[in-house]
Amino acid sequence: MKKKTKALLALIVLAGAFCLIFRPFSGKETGNSYRTQRVINNQLRIAVSATGTLNPVRVVSVGTQISGTIREIAADFNDEVTEGQLLVKLDDELFSAKVRMSEANLASTESQAELARIRYARQERLFAAKSSPKEELDTAAANLAMAEASVSQTRAQLEQDRYNLNNTRIVSPVDGVVINRAVDVGQTVAASFQTPTLIDIAQDLTKMMINASFAEADIGRLKPGLAATFTVDAYPGLTFKGKLRQIRLNPTVNSNVVTYDVVVDVDNPDLRLLPGMTAYVDIELYREDGAVLVPNAALSFRPGGGPAAPPGVDAAASEAGSQRGAPSEDGDGDVDIDIDVDGSRGMETEIDGEDPGAPDGHPPVPAGESGASSRALAALVIPSKDDPPGHGRVYVLSREGQPVQVDILTGATDLRYTVVRGGALKTGDLVITGEDTNVEEAQGTLFGGGGRRGGGPRPFWRNRPAGGRDLPDG
Repeated sequence: MKKKTKALLALIVLAGAFCLIFRPFSGKETGNSYRTQRVINNQLRIAVSATGTLNPVRVVSVGTQISGTIREIAADFNDEVTEGQLLVKLDDELFSAKVRMSEANLASTESQAELARIRYARQERLFAAKSSPKEELDTAAANLAMAEASVSQTRAQLEQDRYNLNNTRIVSPVDGVVINRAVDVGQTVAASFQTPTLIDIAQDLTKMMINASFAEADIGRLKPGLAATFTVDAYPGLTFKGKLRQIRLNPTVNSNVVTYDVVVDVDNPDLRLLPGMTAYVDIELYREDGAVLVPNAALSFRPGGGPAAPPGVDAAASEAGSQRGAPSEDGDGDVDIDIDVDGSRGMETEIDGEDPGAPDGHPPVPAGESGASSRALAALVIPSKDDPPGHGRVYVLSREGQPVQVDILTGATDLRYTVVRGGALKTGDLVITGEDTNVEEAQGTLFGGGGRRGGGPRPFWRNRPAGGRDLPDG
C-alpha cells in the first residue's frame, strides 16, 4: 500500500513539472496588463528659469583725479552718506604750496602789466605831441598785450592749483550707502593713467535689480513687463517678486552657448536683499488654476502599438510626455508644474519642489537626452486661454479590462500634462499610459531562450547538452 502511495505522489510531481515546463510553449493567447494614471485637478504653470545676481540699480564709484597719500578716511563700510559729505582726505601740503606759488606769480605779472600799461599811456601822449615816433608806440602796445596775457595765464594756473587743492577733499556725489572701500589711511594713490576707485556707493538699496543670463531659446518668449519670482539661499522658503524690465541686446557667447542678460526690477523695502546675492529666477509665461490635467503619456498611448497620436494632436508634445513619463499624484491637491528651458540642458520639470519620478517605478528620461522633448520644447509657444482647443484621444479600461477610446478637447500643455477643455473625461478617471510585457511570455523566455516561428520558444533541452555548455541557437 505504501509503495502504491509513493508511486502516485511521484506521478503527480512529474505531471506538475511537465505542465510547468510545457505550458509556456502551448501557443495560447494571454491577456495584456496596462499601466494607468489618474486624471487630476491642479494648477498648470509654465515658466522659464535662470540664475542671476542681485545688484543695486545705481552704483557710484568715487575716485580721485589727483595723486597723493591718504591722510584721513571719513566713511567706512555700510555707512550712510549724504551728498557733499567728506569721504576721504588726501595730504594737501604740496597742493597748498603750489597755490601760494601761483598767487605770487599772479601778483608779479599783474605789477608788470600795470607798468606796461603806464608806459603805453606815456608813449601815446608823446606820439600825440609828435615827440615820439610811431614805432615806440607800437612797441609799448605789444608789451602791454604780453603783460595782460601773462596775467591771464598765471590766473588760470592759480585756479587749477586751487582746484587740485580742493580735490584733496573727496566728497560724496550722491546720497547712499557705502558698499565698498578699496583704500586705507597711509596708502598712496596714483592718478596718472586712470582714475583709481576709492569708495563704491549704492545710491538706493530699496530698489534693486537682478542680472540673469537666459538662453537664446527662451528670449523669444520673454518681453518687458512679465512677472517674475525668485528665491535666494539666504532666506530659504521665501519667494520674492519682481518684474522684467529689459532684455539687453549684447549677447554673451561661452563655448558656443549664447545667452542674454535679462534685467528684473526688484523692490527691497526692508533691505533684506543684499548686493551680490545669487537669485534663482522664474519668469512665468502661463498659469491656469483648477485645471483638469491628463498625462501626456495617455495622449500618446495606442493599443497594440498603433500611431503615436491621431490628427489634431501635438505629436511632439505627446511623444515628449510619453518618453518622460508622468508624475504620481501626491494627494494634497496642489501640484505645481514648472518647466526650466535651456538649450544645453533640455527640459527640467519640478512638481511641489521635488524631483518627480515616472509612475510604476519607471525613471524619467534624463534632461538633455530626449531629442523629442528638446524639439517639442523648442517649438512650444506661450499659450493663451483664448486659443481654440485641440483634439486628443485617450483610452480607459472597461469593466472587462479592455481599452475604450475617449475623445477629448485639449488646451495648454507643459509637455508633462495637458489641460482637458472638454469631453467625457473627468477628474479621478484612470487613463492608460502604457502596456506592460506579457508575464507568461517572459516566463517562456526564461525557460526557452529566443522565440521560434512555430509559435513557442525553443525547448530548454535543445540548448543545454549533457555537458552543461550552451549550444548556439539555430
